[in-house]
Amino acid sequence: MDSRAFVTFGLPHCVAMAATVIASVSMVRLNRSTTVSPEAKHRANVILGVILIVAVTLDPILTWFRYDDQPGVASRLVRETALPLYLCDVVSGVLAVALIARRQRFAELGYLWGMAGTVQGLITPTLYFSWDTLEYYAFFAQHGGVPVAALALAFGTPLRPQPGAFQRAIFWSWVYMVVVYGLNWLLGANYGFLNGKPGVGTLFDYMGPYPWYLITLQFVAFTFYFLLLLPFRKGERNS
Repeated sequence: MDSRAFVTFGLPHCVAMAATVIASVSMVRLNRSTTVSPEAKHRANVILGVILIVAVTLDPILTWFRYDDQPGVASRLVRETALPLYLCDVVSGVLAVALIARRQRFAELGYLWGMAGTVQGLITPTLYFSWDTLEYYAFFAQHGGVPVAALALAFGTPLRPQPGAFQRAIFWSWVYMVVVYGLNWLLGANYGFLNGKPGVGTLFDYMGPYPWYLITLQFVAFTFYFLLLLPFRKGERNS
């Protein structure tokens, strides 16, 4: 049973999604602006990259302190649920590198992973705590910050996806699945939800039973990659 303080599509959730939309539009416009200096744009992007890194770093820290009166439980929860091994954690790091170091390949992969994957986590969060906790803000700083960064880089900077992006995204998606599946086996964990569905209601519930939903998930992800790349393919044909 899904017993948690956070309510999907409740007021705290809707506020977080609205803030994500506003921030996305603002960051795209800032990066496209002809009146803002390149230095100011880069500072804003670096700040966003730092926010993503801090949000990912906070997860194991907050998990530990929430259960620090039970060290055994805290240690197990950090190991099994709070290490930066979810795709949303990895893409946060990828986008942080793109924002700070201006790396096109990182921006490209971050755009596809972030918009195809992390946005789903923004819409159907695996979050148990509402906006009276630090966990709420850390979660949405990450899951909202990822699409903000992805859109800002793809549509606001020259670091947009290049030919071959679809194949590269598929390759790195398979690398992620193989590596994290092995780490799950070693840790007794379920990062990336590769070994079972989340314990709360998500879009995974519509993809079939384990392990077949992993196949469905790939078809869904690759379809999103294709659709997300359409604006850039059109630009290539017109150039």
